Parts: sequence; structure tokens; C-alpha cells
Amino acid sequence: MPTQSRVLYRGWGVVAGMALLATACASGSASGAQPAGPTATPVSPSPSASPSPAAPGPGPTPTLVPGTQLTGAGAFEGPVRQAPVNGIKIGYRQFGTGPDLIMVTGDSVAMSLWTVDLLTKLAQHFRVTIFDNRGVGYSTEDPAQPITIPLMADDTVGLIQALGLRSPTLLGWSMGGEIGLTVAALHPGLLTRLVSTSGDAGSPHAVQPSPEIQKELDDPNTTPAQFLDLLFPASAVAAKQAFATQYLLVPQQSASPRVLHQQYEAEGAFAADTSTWDALPSITIPVLVTNGTEDVVVPATNATMLKERIPNATLTLFDGAGHGMLFQDTARFVGIVAEFAR
Repeated sequence: MPTQSRVLYRGWGVVAGMALLATACASGSASGAQPAGPTATPVSPSPSASPSPAAPGPGPTPTLVPGTQLTGAGAFEGPVRQAPVNGIKIGYRQFGTGPDLIMVTGDSVAMSLWTVDLLTKLAQHFRVTIFDNRGVGYSTEDPAQPITIPLMADDTVGLIQALGLRSPTLLGWSMGGEIGLTVAALHPGLLTRLVSTSGDAGSPHAVQPSPEIQKELDDPNTTPAQFLDLLFPASAVAAKQAFATQYLLVPQQSASPRVLHQQYEAEGAFAADTSTWDALPSITIPVLVTNGTEDVVVPATNATMLKERIPNATLTLFDGAGHGMLFQDTARFVGIVAEFAR
């Protein structure tokens, strides 16, 4: 199968696996309500979110989405707010204390996928902003505008500026790593640091999953066990169980099949586009590249290539970890990110 086609289908197996995982792990578990933007209530941005030189300052006032305050273990994440960005509304949560950290998630999944354990630990070091990519969860979309990686990078830039984040560190996982690399490469001066986790820079240079792994990612009948095997190596039994438990601590959001198809096309276009790859040598900020050595979704060779191509990059490989390395070894991952961002 051609390389571009293998990339195109990456999100489908993830979506199927997550849905099955929820069904298998908790009978009757709710998937979470969809965005409720029409009744949003105006709120003021956090006073500490004053603009940096790269961010001209907040635009229109964000709005509070009623009924989105989490309870239980996820209560610290606070409610969802929506900020007008690039003609759409981006849904986000903000919590923690310290320098700004904005997190960009992977394809097909919402910000609700970030585990409570990971976010709790990060919030001890940063003021964390998590958000949904356009058309996912609490973020709206423009059906007339095709979704692309550069467009989602523009959305990320717009949100940073709308919230007046101060020279933030961006942490991107999987497709979020692609978005983060694109922000750093094509929007210089906005970020102070970048953490790219289990991501690649697109172009034909990127190393794709094996045909056998891609077949599992493509298969709508992927089982929960198979899905977890894509995120974690076979030896990581405890990590798989912990992730499944964490997944069910907060209501999970989703995206429509049409948006998933657009993301799938965005990945294919990114695999053929050399813009981000070509601009990597121009990145001047410190970049931390992390990857699991046993990652079968985004092979670790991609991380090595990023380290070699970005002038001020450092590489940390997590031995024995898979695509979900930040969930498999959360304490070590957060410690490395916190030290890097100092």
C-alpha cells in the first residue's frame, strides 16, 4: 500500500478502539455530552494570562460552556470555555500554576483523552491549557474549510494569542506533535519551547507504521485489547490497565465521521507536503523530542531524524515504551518536561 494511504487511515483504528474500550471497561459508561455553545456565558480571561510580545493580546471574550465542570478526579480541570479563533470556536480548559503550557492532542481524539494522572502532575509545574482541535469535542468547525495540519497549527496560534499565553511551551502528542512542529517551524517567535512526543514532520521522509500495524489501525473491528497493544507493548500490562481506568474517569468527547474523514485526509496531505520538514532547520527555540523505543504507530526513527534536523533539539527515548509512552511512564515524562521548560 502506498505510504500516503497508510497514513490516511491512522485515526480510524484509534476511534474504534477507544469506543470499544469504553464499552468493555464500564457497562453503561456515558460518552459525555456534546458541546453546548449556543447558551455560553461570557467570562473574563485569567488575569495571569497577559500577552507576550509574540501574542498581541486577547480578542473577543471567551465564553463559559454550562454543565462542563467536571466532578470527581477531574474536577481540577475546571469548566470548558470557548474562544473565537479563525472563524470557529475553540473549546478549552485551563488549570494549574506556573509558566504556560499548551497541549495539542492527536488525531481523532478530544482533550478528554489526556489522563487525569498526567494532567495532575503537569499542573504542579505549569498553568496548563488543553483544547479540542477543530470539529472535535467542544470545538466547532467550518464545513466549507477543509481541515489540514497547517490549518490546525493556525488554530493553535490563534488560541495562544486569544488567551494571551506568555511565551508558552507547546506539548504535542502524535498528530499534536505534527501540529507543534508546524507551529514552531512556520510561526517563529510565538513559542519559547516545544515538546514533540511520538510525532513526525510529515513529508515522504517520515517513517510510517508497518503494513501489519497499519492494517490494525485501519480495521473498524479492532478490539480493545488490540487497541491497547497499539499504544503499549505486550509487557506493559499494568500500564494498559491503568490507562483504561484513567480513560473512564472523565466523560469522553468525540468527532463526527465527516470530521474524522477530514483529519484522515489531512494526515495524507501532511505525508506528501514537505513544508514543515523543509523548515525544521530554521527552528531556533529549544525542542525536546520524545518517543518510545517500542512505538509501532510512529516508529522512533522519526524522533532520531527530528533530533538530527532541528538545530537546538534534544532527544529522549523511553526504553520499552510504546506510542502511549507519556501514559506508560507518566512520572518520568513529566519530570523531563518540567526540567526542560525551566
